[in-house]
Amino acid sequence: MAAVQLENVRKVFEGGQVAVHGLTLDVKEGELIVLVGPSGCGKSTSLRMIAGLEEVTEGIIRIDGKVVNDTPPKDRDIAMVFQNYALYPHLTVYDNMAFGLRLRKVPRTEIDREVRSAAELLGIETLLDRKPKALSGGQRQRVALGRAIVRKPKVFLFDEPLSNLDAKLRVQMRTEIARLHKRLKTTMIYVTHDQTEAMTLGNRIVVMKDGHVQQIDNPMILYNRPTNKFVAGFIGSPAMNFLLGTVDRRGFREESGIFLSLPPRHKKRLTKYVGKKVILGIRPEDFWVGGPRNRGIRVQVEVVEPMGNETYLYFSTAKNGAHHVARITASETPAAGSTVNLQVDMTKAHFFDPETELAL
Repeated sequence: MAAVQLENVRKVFEGGQVAVHGLTLDVKEGELIVLVGPSGCGKSTSLRMIAGLEEVTEGIIRIDGKVVNDTPPKDRDIAMVFQNYALYPHLTVYDNMAFGLRLRKVPRTEIDREVRSAAELLGIETLLDRKPKALSGGQRQRVALGRAIVRKPKVFLFDEPLSNLDAKLRVQMRTEIARLHKRLKTTMIYVTHDQTEAMTLGNRIVVMKDGHVQQIDNPMILYNRPTNKFVAGFIGSPAMNFLLGTVDRRGFREESGIFLSLPPRHKKRLTKYVGKKVILGIRPEDFWVGGPRNRGIRVQVEVVEPMGNETYLYFSTAKNGAHHVARITASETPAAGSTVNLQVDMTKAHFFDPETELAL
C-alpha cells in the first residue's frame, strides 16, 4: 500500500473549462477515502488524473512519495475498477482475472494461486469457467474487483463502481468493498455521487462542488458540523430543510412569521446576528408530531411515505407554502391533507450566512 498526495492539482480542458481548481489532498496509507459530489463536480476527473488517464494541467501528484505526473498509467502500480466493469467478453472469468498477470509474465502457478485466492475471497470460485455475458451485474463487478486484487497494487481506484447495480445489490456490494478494504488494508480512493455510499464506506470524505473542495472530514463530522450550506444539504437523506428568517433576542423568526425559540448556546452564538437575516437548517429527523401549539409550527401535510419503521412526511408551512420533509416514527403518522403541529429540536439546528452560505 502507499500514500497518495495531490498538491494544488488543477485540470483545464480545451476551451478553458476548469474541471478541478487547485485540489490538495493527502490520502494516508491504508485509508479508504471517498470523493463525492454532484455530476460535473470534478471527482472523476481527479481520479483519472491520479490514474494517469488525464494529464495534470498544474500541480503535483505523488504515489508512494514519487512524483507521477509524467508516469504512464501502467507504471503507477494502481488498479482501477470502473462503472461498466470493463471485462473482456470473449474471455472466461478466470482469464479476465489472470490477464494482467500474464502481461507481466508472472509464472503460471503463481497466476493460478492468485486468481483462485481472489475468487475465494469474493465468493466467485464456481464462476471461473463462465464468460461475462453469463453473469449478473453483481457477479461481473466481483470479477472486476478480483482482477484488481490479483495485481496487488499499491492503490485501488474506484470510479462509481456500483452505479449500474440495483438498490439491493448496491447495498450488498458496498458491504463487500468495506470488508475487502478491512482485509486487504490497501489504500483505496473511491468516487461516487451517492452520499449514502460515501457515508458508509469512507474513513474520510471529500465533498466537491464545481471543481472545488467544500470539506474534507470523517462522515459524522460532515453530518454534524458541515462547513457550509452545500455540504449540509448534500450530506444526509432526506436532505436538510432550510428556512430564511431573522434572529431576534428570543429566537428565530421565519419570513412568514413562524417563530422558534433558541436554546442558550445558540443565542450566544448568534448574538451579533440579532436583527439580521440567517438561514436555519433542520434535519428531517429533528421534527416530531404533537406538543403544545405555541412551541411548534403548523404545517399542511402534502405527501406521506411509509418506510416501515419510519415515515417521511412532506409538508408546507401553513403561511407561505414552502416545501420541507420530516422523518418521523411510524406510530405518529398523520394523514395526507391534514394540518398538524410539528415540534423542532432546536438544540440540533444549524445556521448559515445567507450571502456566503458558510456555517455560523
